[in-house]
Amino acid sequence: MMVALTACTAASATEMNDTIVFSNPRRVTVMTNDSVQRVKVSGKDGDESFRYESTVAIDKTKTTTKIVKKVAGEDDKWLFDLGVGVAIPTNTPDGHGFATFRSWEFLLGFRYGYTPKGALQTYSTGLWLNWRSYGVPEKNMMSKNADDIVVFGEYPANYSNTSSHISIFSLSVPFLFTQRFGKHSKASFSLGPVVNVNLLGRINNEWKDGDDFYEVGTKNIGYRPVTVDFMGILKYGGWGLYCKYSPMSVLKKKSENGVDNPQFHSLTVGLFF
Repeated sequence: MMVALTACTAASATEMNDTIVFSNPRRVTVMTNDSVQRVKVSGKDGDESFRYESTVAIDKTKTTTKIVKKVAGEDDKWLFDLGVGVAIPTNTPDGHGFATFRSWEFLLGFRYGYTPKGALQTYSTGLWLNWRSYGVPEKNMMSKNADDIVVFGEYPANYSNTSSHISIFSLSVPFLFTQRFGKHSKASFSLGPVVNVNLLGRINNEWKDGDDFYEVGTKNIGYRPVTVDFMGILKYGGWGLYCKYSPMSVLKKKSENGVDNPQFHSLTVGLFF
């Protein structure tokens, strides 16, 4: 009798501990009442028509149910962005060229990305801190005249280590559409507009006269409060390249006494992480 009871107990334990594993089920439904728990599985990898159903009697004095709430996953996540680029000013005023490798951009911020379930497309928006600086060649300088118009000139011949930049600080809001190249691919391409709320703009001039170093900042240069850029990003894993075109001039269009505020656009290329 003891042998028979031992055999029955072992069989029961084996039955209760059976494990069935489904690879990537499409839908799992669990229904529980006072006496039974029912599990339904619909669809799995390679077979959308797959169906599984199981009903198990439960003892509520020994059974507890734990619900884990999904916080984030493949469908939604926060993205941290860092970009460093070289600005190439375009459409510059006649006779006054900006220097490509003296013009740069730095951006830092985050985005929230949403990917529809099972899709290769992601929609994201966020907030970036954006610093841009547009410089002229050495020995050239920018300043503001009495009519608040930005004008170009030259440093005295005896000055050295000269530098002159228009610097803009902005809060930028990107609206990007991202397309992955495959379900398991690390490569993606993003495209969309970036709205810049320009908060600070100034001319920064620096030079050295003998052993003395000078730095002068000029505010109220008449920059546009809002500009819109168009941006493209090509990424593989955590590394990427970006290109951004600014079709709107940084400075407002203004003319006084026959002198025009310089109008220029910008094309920026750089690294994106």
